[in-house]
This record gives sequence, structure tokens and C-alpha cells, in this order.
Amino acid sequence: SIRMNILPQLLYLFQCLPVKIPPKQFLEWDRLIARYLWQGKKARIKFRTLQLKKEKGGMGLPCLKDYYHAAQLRPLVCLCSPSYTAAWKEIEGTTIKGIPITALLSDYKLREEQQIPENSITGSFFMSWQELAKTCGVGDTSKIMRWCAYDSDFAPNKIDNRFKLWISKGLTSYHSFVHKGIFQSFETLKKNHGLGKDDFFRYLQVRHYFNRNFKEVLRKSESSFMGVFLSLIKPRSDSRIISKLYNAIQLSKHGNTEYIKKKWEKEMKIIISQEGWEEICQLQWVSTRSNTWREFCWKNIVRFFVTPIQRRYKNNGDACWRLCGSKGADHFHVFWDCQVIKPYWEEFHKHIENIFNVSIPFKCETLYLGNLQMDTWTTKDKKLLAILLAASKKAITRKWLKPDPPTINEWIEIVFQIYVMEKISFSLQIELGTFYKIWTKWTEYVKPIRSDFT
Repeated sequence: SIRMNILPQLLYLFQCLPVKIPPKQFLEWDRLIARYLWQGKKARIKFRTLQLKKEKGGMGLPCLKDYYHAAQLRPLVCLCSPSYTAAWKEIEGTTIKGIPITALLSDYKLREEQQIPENSITGSFFMSWQELAKTCGVGDTSKIMRWCAYDSDFAPNKIDNRFKLWISKGLTSYHSFVHKGIFQSFETLKKNHGLGKDDFFRYLQVRHYFNRNFKEVLRKSESSFMGVFLSLIKPRSDSRIISKLYNAIQLSKHGNTEYIKKKWEKEMKIIISQEGWEEICQLQWVSTRSNTWREFCWKNIVRFFVTPIQRRYKNNGDACWRLCGSKGADHFHVFWDCQVIKPYWEEFHKHIENIFNVSIPFKCETLYLGNLQMDTWTTKDKKLLAILLAASKKAITRKWLKPDPPTINEWIEIVFQIYVMEKISFSLQIELGTFYKIWTKWTEYVKPIRSDFT
């Protein structure tokens, strides 16, 4: 509801009103959203974790502040893009005192010389850029956007106006001299941009300046926020601008769920690689086509469910409710290590090995978290396994706070419920052929005891 109802309304205002919104306002909006999500109860998952991308272990909850920055930056992208045309762009203009806005973006000294009023529309664009550059840690990588004809640190352009003539030939920013990460040769520039023999010395000046100042910067810019921004201002790149900027901002913030991974490692007494943790996080969102089931799988990974050890300060004790005699029942104990549910996992493990005809380690990180080496698995088998693992967890949570353990028959019944729901979903999208390919191994295996799987 937040993404579909609240975000579009605020995003419309963010795009229409180029005004500065104080950080306190975003904090207030985040509090209201958190109160709505948790219905006034204590939050079980950090709000910052919810806002992370699903691939990083988050839920993809929209970050209003990042969307605001992306929306404010969109007009700047349109002004810098040569292929974008609109009436407002002609009114605002793409230059300030004859200097292109793109050349001013990363050249603070040059911008100061133009004395741009902060309360002007262009001034608001530059303020948004400065704030976002600081947030994303752009730093020196933005200097690759400077134009050799106007760069305040490039001395030759102050005594030689020939560099300005290069603009009409398509040689504008230093990035325009680069192709596939390499500074182009003079022969290539002559062929593609029409440079003359008398431009060779100027070419050497630019190349020397580039190698001294931007060679290392170029490598960083290709894999950072600047790489996305540079791709957007290229011709024919004016679609989904806000979404692309938002994703770039999210990636540049380096948020993660490392603290959750460490909790699992501490309880299970193992080490999970960063690559393995990322694969675990991604697996939870590919189980079924139902967002409810995907969210359930994600909740298991981020430790959403409250265990006895978390309730020990409420005078409830920390003993396991299955009466196994264990104290300090944490997530690892409740979902795996409890002796009462051990037989359930052992039987489940046998079924999984028989269905896929493979040998799978009998470990918590394998069967519960889903940390499997699946390089040789087909896509349909990966999907089916993810569904069966999801159902195995659901069988446990349906017996929450009950002393008796889940059974394999209950697990099969849950799988049947998912089967029916998935069949309807694939039928509506006219993809029943794909559906049967995914479920073939399961239906063949379970038919002797459940003939309703057809």
C-alpha cells in the first residue's frame, strides 16, 4: 500500500515542487510509516533494513528521502541529455552565461564565478546535486564530467579557444574522449569527430591532463552512482530516470544485513560467506509467485519471529515451549536444534534427497536458510526446492507455542495449498506448460500417497 498509494502522491509533489525538504520531515514521515507497518507495536526489524533492496536482505520498502533526491535530480538529467526535448527545457535553457550546465556540475570554482542565485530554479538543481553527491560519496569521480573547454583547472583552455570549437564536433566532457574505459587515440578522434592535424598538440594536452587526474577516477565512476548518471545523460536514455537514479542511490549507500548474518553465525557456530549470504537473501524472493509466501520466507531469514530468549525479560522465562528441557531457546534452537523437531527435519531431509536424487548436507544453513551449492541445478529444480523449503518452515510456525512438533503430512498439505495457488497463477498467465515442468518431480514422487496432485 505504501508503494502503490503513498509513494506516487509524494513523488508527484517531489517532481513538481523544487523546494528543499528538511531532514526532520523525512524522519517524521518514516515514523508515521513505521507506526502504520507495525500497528503501533514494537518494531521487530530495523526500519533501515526494511528499506534495503530485496537482494541485500531487505524488503524493498521505499525510502522517501532517496526518492526525493532522485526526483529533484531528474530535471538536471533532462537538461544535460542532448536527446531530451521539451518546452520547459527551452525556457530554462541548457547554459548559464554561455557555459553548459553539465560543465558546471562538478566544477565548484567555475560555478562560483557565475554567481548563480540559490533561489533560482537552476540554483535549486545544483543544491540537489551537491547534497546527493555528498550522500553517495561521489567525490572526485564527478570530475570526469568536466568539459575541457571550460575546466577551471585545465590551464590551456584559458589561452586557446580552439577547445570550444571541439564542442560542435561532439568532444565535450572528458568522458566523451573515452570508449570502453580507454582514452581514444588521435586517429580515432580524427575519424569520428573530424579533428585536424593542427589539433594534435591540443589532443596531447588533454590526454596528459586526463592521465594525470582522471585515469583512476574513471575506474571508480563506472561502478558507482556516477556511472548511472553518465549513462542517463547519453542520447536515448530518458526512460525510467527516477527509478534508475533511486536504485543507484540505494546501492551507493552500502547498507547491508551483516548484523543479521552475524547472529546466525553466532548461534550456529559457523561462518557464512558474503556470497553465500547474498544467495540466501535472493532465494527467499523466488520461491512462489505469491508475495505473501515470499515475505514469509524473508521473515524467517531476518529473524522476524519472537523466540523465548527474546521474551526472557518479560518474566516468561527462556525455556523452549516444546518441553525439551532446553534453556535459552533462540532462533537456531526453535527452528532446528530442538530435539522434539529433529525427527521432522530428518524425515524431510530424506524426502528432499529422494525427490531430486541428490545428496544434500543435513545442516541448518542448508535446509533452513537455503545455503546450497546450486550451480548445477536447473532453474525449475531451484524453484521447486525453494517452495518445498518454504513449506517446511511454515509447518513449524503453524505449531508456534505448541508442544507437539510438525509432521510430514502437514508439510505435504501445505505444499498442496501452494500447488493449487501456483496452478491458478500460471493458468491466468497462460503458462501451464512451465508450471508442470516445475512441479513434475514433486507430483511423480507424491502421487502414491496423494492422488489429488494432478
